[in-house]
Order: sequence, then structure tokens, then C-alpha cells
Amino acid sequence: MIQLEALQNNDLYGDDGGIRIAFTFASPSNRTYTGPVQRFIHLVKQPLYRPIIGFQRASLGPMLILGAHAQVKVDLVDADGCDQRYVWSLSRQVAAPFTGCWMTDGVMLG
Repeated sequence: MIQLEALQNNDLYGDDGGIRIAFTFASPSNRTYTGPVQRFIHLVKQPLYRPIIGFQRASLGPMLILGAHAQVKVDLVDADGCDQRYVWSLSRQVAAPFTGCWMTDGVMLG
């Protein structure tokens, strides 16, 4: 998942580039709720989501697809060696310019 790789390597991209990449894969409705990007960066750095930045390793569970919606569980070991589980909620977009793309609607503790 491109978003996970970007968040894991956030510091390599400079200026929170990994978080910025993750924001580009947020669905339009997610961007409306969490954006603009500076607000999104602040949100991702809060304690709930902080373990996603610079994590050591991650494994993805099977994707559960129900029509135009999907969920995938992500188990990761954060930078401090602690286990974390998140659930990514996705939707397939119907409007241009993202028609047919799976984009993130939200991420929550799993």
C-alpha cells in the first residue's frame, strides 16, 4: 500500500512528504473532513495516529470488499516496538478525476 510506505518513510521525503502523499490518496469526502493538507498533517501527528509514522513493519490482512466499499486491517509494529492495529476504510470513486480508484475514507484503531 503506497500510503503505508509513504508514512513509514515520512522523514525521507522532507517537509512531511509521506503524510502529504497519504493525503493525495484520501477520498474527496475524507479531504473535505480532514483537509487542507496542513490540518491533515497535524491530525496524523496526534497520539491516535502517531504510531503510523515511521513504523518498523506492517502486515495487511485480507481486504473485505462490499460493492464500492472495502476495509483492510493493518497490523504494525511502531517505531517503539509496540504492536498496533488500524482498519483502513476505502471506497471506489465514481466521479472524475478519480473514477474507478480506491481511495481512503478513514483510518481507525482496530
